[in-house]
Amino acid sequence: MLKAIVFDLDDTLYDQQRPFQQALASVWNDPAVSGHVLTDLFKAFKHMNDRVAKLETLTMNHVFNRLNDVLTQHDLPTLTNSVWLAFCDRYRTEAKKITLFSDIQAQLPLLNKHYELGVITNGESNTQSEKFSHLELEQWVKKENVVISDEVGLRKPDPRIFTHFNRQMNLQANEVVYIGDNFEKDMVGAKQAGWHAFWFNHRHLEMPKSDFIPDQTVESPTELAELLQAMSVTNY
Repeated sequence: MLKAIVFDLDDTLYDQQRPFQQALASVWNDPAVSGHVLTDLFKAFKHMNDRVAKLETLTMNHVFNRLNDVLTQHDLPTLTNSVWLAFCDRYRTEAKKITLFSDIQAQLPLLNKHYELGVITNGESNTQSEKFSHLELEQWVKKENVVISDEVGLRKPDPRIFTHFNRQMNLQANEVVYIGDNFEKDMVGAKQAGWHAFWFNHRHLEMPKSDFIPDQTVESPTELAELLQAMSVTNY
């Protein structure tokens, strides 16, 4: 029987592209930077941010260079240093305005009545804790049910971060489901740990070739909310 539902944080419980898009538009209003160009820029930004958080040898200057590589690939003007610095400053402001996907938020009070709710997230302790606070998740997720990679010395997709949660919560692997947007980090890591895993593929990415298959795949916040609603009525 399922006893706990655990979420990824970034781009699963909230739209991580929104603060990026808002910050970029406020300092660099180029109409060509929209649609697939904006999507490519965000993907590069997210990927490089993850690498900066993981590897001390990388800096935000590497993120800047990677974004300019993407713009060059699209035959667009590159960011200047002044625009980049203004973007970074504005992004920090926009990141404090994040809100939960409304459809998902509506399900949390119901789920909290039937399951332990938790979060496992990669990232720096202060940054991820601030996001947790901005999203007001403490209403439904106990602080002791939050595992941040920086605090435990393990990062997804290492299955040990999931088994760490099991030990902390005194749960068996088959009693927990993990919900996340990143196939490699979230789905593969959770399945390797023996968990159930639901892929929140709202960026409509192609599923990589893998020995691990998600138990469920949903492609929008509404679809995920419908699945969560069903779980609040009938145990998965």
